[in-house]
Parts: sequence; structure tokens; C-alpha cells
Amino acid sequence: MNRKRWLALLLFLGVMALVVGLGRLLRPEETGRPWQETTLRGRGEKMVLLELKGSIPTGQALEDFLSQVRQAREDPGVKAVLLHVESPGGPVTETEAIHRALKALDQAKPLVAALGSVAASGGYYVATAAREVFVPATALTGSIGVISTIPEVSGLLAKLGIRVEVLKEGALKDMASGLKPLSPEERAVLQRYMQEAYELFLRRVAEGRRLPLERVRALADGRIYSGKQAVALGLADREGYLEEAEKRAAELAGLETYRLVRYEKPKGFLEELLDDTLSFRSGTTETERLLALLTQSRFRLEYRYLGGGLW
Repeated sequence: MNRKRWLALLLFLGVMALVVGLGRLLRPEETGRPWQETTLRGRGEKMVLLELKGSIPTGQALEDFLSQVRQAREDPGVKAVLLHVESPGGPVTETEAIHRALKALDQAKPLVAALGSVAASGGYYVATAAREVFVPATALTGSIGVISTIPEVSGLLAKLGIRVEVLKEGALKDMASGLKPLSPEERAVLQRYMQEAYELFLRRVAEGRRLPLERVRALADGRIYSGKQAVALGLADREGYLEEAEKRAAELAGLETYRLVRYEKPKGFLEELLDDTLSFRSGTTETERLLALLTQSRFRLEYRYLGGGLW
């Protein structure tokens, strides 16, 4: 290797060492908290804004949201929490996990929920963990119930000349596979499973809204309610938007002045440099999202308002 190549290699290694060193020097301070705070407005004691938008999160997105809830609960500097919900709901298990975390948060400090234009089914479920619920008069909420959709493709496969052989041990092992219609026994098994999830929803609403269980049952036929109707029925406390809910959270915490903050994932130096590239690469097309939906489990229980979209 000639002298020029050696110099170029040394120069390259030197630049890389400098970049790595700056990355370590400039990365966010390690505080033991995974989320850094961005001040939206105000000054004084902290109020955290948590945002739950779109379908109830799963996977890493769920872990991230629960981590934010945990940080807000454990940080003694946080005096109140404002929860903004804009969601048609989602999977049963994840919805209950969020509700449990929010309930623990409200036991530690005031949590006030502000519903968006659509906060129904699982979106409403999680909001019942809050001490008080505000909702715009024209918003859609309610939709208390549980649902599952099972695409049944046996007719399509037959038209395509495709025959699927299923080998199994256990008479009900292939139920809800979508490869054949449900038998009466299979339907009864799944219906009992759904009934358990439905009863859990009723209990969460009754506890959170301080309503008799039978009163909630009478309201829980899956229908949606306007925000105005929800307040009249006791499913929400007051008509109002995010601003009114924010003021109420401050009142409950006894805050005359406060700083509203949002949690964001801290980025290191290299992440900042590569952010645009990473964002571009992580984008997904409509086709990719559809394929991901089709590869998911066919049968799953959801607290979801279908008028808010399947995904």
C-alpha cells in the first residue's frame, strides 16, 4: 500500500473516531429516564401531556407508551397528567394493559382525559381510568362492546382450485382458521371468550365512572354516543376540549402556574445526523401495510369501533 493510501486510511479512521467521540459527548444526559421532556408552554411545576392517537398500540409502540406512563408516575416533579385520546380502540389485551397503567398513574397524581373527535370502544375504555373525562359535544364515543372479524376464505379457495388439508390433534384445534365455516360448538367457545372480555369492559366503565354495573350494561349495546349524550348519561364528566381538561388537571393538582411538557425519545449525535435517512427507510407503503395486516392472526378480540377504521 503506497503512502497516499495509508494517509487516506488514517484520515478516515481519525474522522470516524472524532464522530464517535462527539456522539458520546453530545448524546442526551443519562438520567435513568428513557424520555426527555419538551416544554410546550408555561413555567413552574410540571404537567405531562400523554397522547394516544390511532389504534391502541401493540408491540414496541405499546411498550413506549407504557414507559411514558411509568415515567410520569414515578417522577416526583410531575404534579398532574393530561391524557389526549383520539382512538377507535384496538386489541383487548393491550387496551387493558394501558388502562391498568393509567389507573396506577391516577392513584399517584391527578389524571384528566380529553377525548378527541373519535374516542370510542377501546379509546373510551382507557379514558375511564382518568379521574375526570372531558369530551367535545359533537365527538363520537361509547361503542362499549367487543368484536372480532374472521375472514372465511373456503369459498374463494375452492374457486381457485386450492384445497387445504389440516392435520390436527384436538377437535377444535383449527377453529377460527378461516379455512372453514365455524361449527356451532366452535362459535359457542369463541362467544364465551368474548363474553369474558365484554364483562371486563363493563366493570372498568362502572368502576371508572362510578355507575351501577346494570346501568352500564343497559348502555353497552355497542352503540356510539355523542359527547353531549355521554355527559348526560354519566359516561363523561363535562363537555370541553383539551384546553378545558388542562385547566381542570391544574385545579385538581392545586397548580396556579405550570409547565406543560411532552415526552420525546432522546437522540444521540449520530441519530440526529442520520435522522432523515432513517425516517426515509422506515416508511411503509399501503401495500406493505396491507400485507402486514393479512399476516396477522385471523382471530383476535378487539374493543374497536369499526366506524373508526379497521387499522
